[in-house]
Amino acid sequence: MNYCTATLRPTTLDDLAFVLEAEAVVHAAGWVQLWTRDRHQQALSHPDERHWIVMDAVTQVRVGYVIVLGVQDPGQSLLIKRIVMSQAGKGYGRLTLAQVLEKAFMELGAHRVWLDVMEDNQRARSLYRRLGFVEEGCLRESAKTPAGYKSQYVMSMLRSEYL
Repeated sequence: MNYCTATLRPTTLDDLAFVLEAEAVVHAAGWVQLWTRDRHQQALSHPDERHWIVMDAVTQVRVGYVIVLGVQDPGQSLLIKRIVMSQAGKGYGRLTLAQVLEKAFMELGAHRVWLDVMEDNQRARSLYRRLGFVEEGCLRESAKTPAGYKSQYVMSMLRSEYL
C-alpha cells in the first residue's frame, strides 16, 4: 500500500495551468464538467467559494485541487463542487476529502456538506460512503458529457454525523 501525505493551500493564478490540465483529464473520463480559466480565476477571490490546491506534503508537488461553494450560505450547506486528483489510487483523495470535511465543519461552520457524483464513478462513490456520506437520491441524466447524458447521485454528510 502506498502511503502519502497531503495538505491544502489556496490556489493562486500560477496554479491555473495545472488545474485546467488536471480537469481536462477527468472531464475526458466523464467525471466533471469543464470550467473556463476565467471561472476558476473568479473562484479564487469569490467570498462564497474556496479553491484549494492539494500538495503532497513531502515532495511539495501539486497532486490535485478542490472547489467548495456555499461558504456564505445562510443554511450552512456547503457543496464540494469539485475534487480532482491528478494521481489516482495513491490515497490523496481520501486524505484530501478528510481535510475538506475538517475545514467545512470545524472552520467554516457547515451544518451539511454535499456533493454530486457521476453514476458510473464507482471509486468515488465507494470512497464517499466509506467516509460517512449518505446517498440522498439520483439526478437523472443531469450531466451532459462527451459520451452523452449521465445521471448523478447526491450524497451528503451532516455535522452531527461528522462529529
